[in-house]
Amino acid sequence: MPIEWSLRTLGQRCVWVTALVGVLGAAAATAAEPPILPADSGARFLGVETCGSSACHASREAWGNATVSMKERLIWQAHDAHAKAFTGLTAAAGKGIATKLGLADASQAPECLVCHTTFVPAAQRGPLFDLRSGVGCESCHGPGASFLSAHVQPTAQHASNIAAGMYPTNQPAARAALCLSCHQGDTVRKMTHAIYGAGHPRLRFELDTYGALQPYHFVADADYRRRKPTASHFRLWAEGQLRAAQQLLAQAEAAHGRGVFPELANYDCHACHRGINDDVAYRPRPGVRSGNPSLNDAPLVLLRGLAAVTTPTQVAGLRDDTRALQGVLGDPQARGRVVTQLKQRLSALASDLAARTEQPGDTHAVTAALLIEAHGEMPLSFTAAESVAMSIATLVTAEYEQQQLPAERYHAAGAAIDEVYATIANERTYQPTIFVAALDKVASVLGQ
Repeated sequence: MPIEWSLRTLGQRCVWVTALVGVLGAAAATAAEPPILPADSGARFLGVETCGSSACHASREAWGNATVSMKERLIWQAHDAHAKAFTGLTAAAGKGIATKLGLADASQAPECLVCHTTFVPAAQRGPLFDLRSGVGCESCHGPGASFLSAHVQPTAQHASNIAAGMYPTNQPAARAALCLSCHQGDTVRKMTHAIYGAGHPRLRFELDTYGALQPYHFVADADYRRRKPTASHFRLWAEGQLRAAQQLLAQAEAAHGRGVFPELANYDCHACHRGINDDVAYRPRPGVRSGNPSLNDAPLVLLRGLAAVTTPTQVAGLRDDTRALQGVLGDPQARGRVVTQLKQRLSALASDLAARTEQPGDTHAVTAALLIEAHGEMPLSFTAAESVAMSIATLVTAEYEQQQLPAERYHAAGAAIDEVYATIANERTYQPTIFVAALDKVASVLGQ
């Protein structure tokens, strides 16, 4: 679906996410690899009807001794798009995509089910498990058989639940790995150019933005923050970009292994799917040769904004290596060298971020750096422009909620960001110069 969303709308919804501006606990601020994803754990899944029965997380009456609302399933089922993911496979559009792919039935195809449901082998499904539930509780929270009995004990703590097998969605790196496994794709959940060609909507994602747009089915009040560490908008954004960049490099390495063409799902769609005479002022991006496809490197571009604040010594190297990567995609040896260098830079950036104590001015500084990078990367690709818009919006919201941005300026920034979104409302008519001019208005409002 198109991004028709304003900063002011997000502000109205932040009743769910206000508490996410707290400082990370030491357990969450780590550069270590996240745990195994729930669907890859090999454990037994019990199904939504087990977790979300009226006696548990679908209770219509509040429990007097509960630390959560116990209405989680009701919120998920009524308002969360994940609950409707399976039905997309049986709708007309889903059937049409399946037909074009040569699939008899998308609702039976593992390559579709792997992201449209909580998809695990039949041997791991409990008696109440049902694929038709879509992306259910256990897709995110982990296999119920591992922690169900542990988490209902009076002595249960968040740490003991995690130790029993619950997935740590409150940790930014773990949440990023989980969400991006489908919203970007990984080695198990693959998005291919063939699937796009059959009509699947283009994947796009920003961890904090999409998290806020979905209704959180928890209330992050003081008791919630007491029981588990919570992450700020800034940290969620940063970890989301880091994970997206890491997966992009892995995909770039694997993209050229077979066939005449690379796996074009990892590339910028609009580098090819546009009329060559649509923009008389067109010129290639820095590092991209005219006529060549370009990798969708949006997270690598955005991370320069983060590096400018956390790891300034890496900014120039990130910029140079990202541009160099575009020119060596077809050269295995040169591509390998550049990918290795970029991985090392991302590792250094992740370590510095993990060790850093978040400062009140971080979001403002990163926003300023992103605005500079957007100018330097002109003409900015449409996919990168989308990512910049979402990033600026989430960072400005974070600055406001941290009481670092006055309400009057915040609302003025919201109006300016609405104008930014208007410039990317139609990917067919997108013009980079108009987009960056709208960004300049945001910069002016923010005093940058």
